[in-house]
Amino acid sequence: MTLWLALRLAKFVGVIAFAMGIAVVIAPGAQDVRRRAAHWLATPGFVLTWVSGWGMARVHSISLGAPWISISMIASLVALHETVRAVEPGREPSRWRAGLILVALLTALTPMVVR
Repeated sequence: MTLWLALRLAKFVGVIAFAMGIAVVIAPGAQDVRRRAAHWLATPGFVLTWVSGWGMARVHSISLGAPWISISMIASLVALHETVRAVEPGREPSRWRAGLILVALLTALTPMVVR
């Protein structure tokens, strides 16, 4: 039971870091700050979310091929990809990209919460 709680806490922290990094990236601000948020906040949050999610699935013997897990993984990967692309040098902030990132993040979070 202690492992399960530790994994849940780690996943919660990872999701918060991932969402905070995304929030800084899509908010108006200095390019350098946005780039650091994408690489040093959103990316580690993404990794922590995936690793702890894998651990939670492993503890409960749930296949990572379950539809709700696959949807969350693909959507979070799209959110991370677009977050990192949004801070590439020379790329202007785009409302379309910000919308895509937010939709992907919500698509990733919804199956995890509903499950």
